[in-house]
Amino acid sequence: MSSPSDGYRHARRCLDDNDVALSRPTAGSPLHSAPASNFTGSPAMAPGNRGGAAFGSIPDSAASPEELGAAWQNYRSRRFRSTLGRTVLSAIAPGTGFVGTRLDKLGKVMVVVLIAIAALGAFFVFGNPISAAGAALRAGTMLAIAVGLLLVMGVWIAMMLGTYLVSRPKRITQRQRAAGAGLVSFLALAIALPMSVASAYAYQTAQLSGSIFRNDKESQTRPTLGSDPWAKIDRVNILLLGGDSGEGREEELGIRTDTMMLASIDTHTGATLITQLPRALQHPEFPRGSDLAKVYPYGFDDGAESFISSVWHVVPIEHPELFQNTDYPGADALKYAVEGTTGLKVDYFAMVNIDGLVQLIDAMGGVVVNVNHPIAKGGSTEYGCGQDGWIPEGPDQKLNGVDAMWYARSRCNSVNTDYDRMVRQSCLVNAVIHQADPAKMLTRYEDIAKAAGNLVSTDIPQNDLSAIVDLAGRVKQGNNTQRLAFIHGQNGFDASAPDFELMHQQVSDAIAAMSPEKAPQAPASNQAPAPEPTSQQAPEPTTEQPPAEEPTQPAATDTTGASETESTTVAEQVTDACAYRHEEPSDTVLVPATVPVYTPSSPSTDPRSNTGR
Repeated sequence: MSSPSDGYRHARRCLDDNDVALSRPTAGSPLHSAPASNFTGSPAMAPGNRGGAAFGSIPDSAASPEELGAAWQNYRSRRFRSTLGRTVLSAIAPGTGFVGTRLDKLGKVMVVVLIAIAALGAFFVFGNPISAAGAALRAGTMLAIAVGLLLVMGVWIAMMLGTYLVSRPKRITQRQRAAGAGLVSFLALAIALPMSVASAYAYQTAQLSGSIFRNDKESQTRPTLGSDPWAKIDRVNILLLGGDSGEGREEELGIRTDTMMLASIDTHTGATLITQLPRALQHPEFPRGSDLAKVYPYGFDDGAESFISSVWHVVPIEHPELFQNTDYPGADALKYAVEGTTGLKVDYFAMVNIDGLVQLIDAMGGVVVNVNHPIAKGGSTEYGCGQDGWIPEGPDQKLNGVDAMWYARSRCNSVNTDYDRMVRQSCLVNAVIHQADPAKMLTRYEDIAKAAGNLVSTDIPQNDLSAIVDLAGRVKQGNNTQRLAFIHGQNGFDASAPDFELMHQQVSDAIAAMSPEKAPQAPASNQAPAPEPTSQQAPEPTTEQPPAEEPTQPAATDTTGASETESTTVAEQVTDACAYRHEEPSDTVLVPATVPVYTPSSPSTDPRSNTGR
């Protein structure tokens, strides 16, 4: 059976190092007789202090042992609630929970360090976002971030747990112990989940970047950049390709680069000219004086149609001795062909395959484009056009990955076949770039990363990434992109017998028109030869199939009949070329009546008026 003194002894055992030590109250003891002003313990312990203290009050000299025990229970309960508050605070801002405890100095140091790191990070990201993006693409940087996030997570959780252990009373009830354990577990999980996910994303990015941008591969045509990469380089020319090995396509036919665009970028202003070449351009030339020009003196010839789209696969097979010192034989061969065709030395290439683009668009949740006439899915001009269905006409059509692929690839019911497809490819990639929702991309990051791994191949190395990202920033800030499309029968261009001198001049004039203060860039093929290939590897292996495409815009201004000897500036501004406007499909293919017909909201503005489909 308990006695009144048991409550007193229990209260005393509840005290820890921060509590005042009590003696058994007897007549004449300080606890009974000392005035409040002389009391050296907690303010709550002062005789006569009833309810004014933070943690409750202790009864005065008339208090019984039971009252003392109850008062200390109240004090201990309030102190435990304070511990829980400190623990939550430490989970929000590491180290802050230590302030005011016996680890006060450590807490203040951690707060200062936290503020300094946050300030430096904000300064780096917001002060120079381009450099931050460049650093984020480097595999080494992202791997360090992945490991660093795990270390930060461990330290953060340890400090939160330490705050709880340092600030809690030494003796707590079972219920308080369970509540504290539950809170600590919840906060540890709340810290660990986002940090571990961020670390996983950083690791995946490092792997993705390392697999795409390789420092360990050699190229015959890639430039070597210095510490100030663009100081002595006025223009950078990047070849953008859509590679298509085609489902069911014979293996010996290899990669077919159905989409070819050369982005020529002014490194000072960011002004960009995108030159589109049709895949059916025949007998492309190689730079004068190069080894390839010697073995193909009359232009590329494969004994068949000799399309430029076959250069990637055929040239390294026919002349492997010229590509012994490159890991990109097909790409280097095509870069030489594009240089000879346009007069611009090609620095880098980036190939996109349509399969990866399909995965990317599905991961994005679809893409919205304008469809100017019903587009056939599947088949060809010879048979089965539209055998897999149709994409109906109309503005703001939301396409899934497969439909987007056909939007970019189909040509069997287009009037200008390849050339109409070139326009749609430009619009699709432009839509992907502008419609990517960062929040949605983050929630589907693994799918996006997987798609990107199958989407792009390039000879841009890790070492050049920061410079390329910086260049991309200049392009965006410059906001001056024009398009020059070589279309058969327009502006003096004949795909079967190209006038390369005229093409060189048109490219040069287009560049000069964008930068009036600069002299036009002279065609590279009329100057010193490009680096000469000396060997090859087997043709670049590919799993890349349908063509993926890069940003550009519709066909060049129609000025047919341009003289083959005089230059004509035929580039156009890339602005609303992808806007909706009705176009008649090819009349050689009947559009089924089951395909929905687009009807504008206002009949008076119907672009189709009384015309049939």
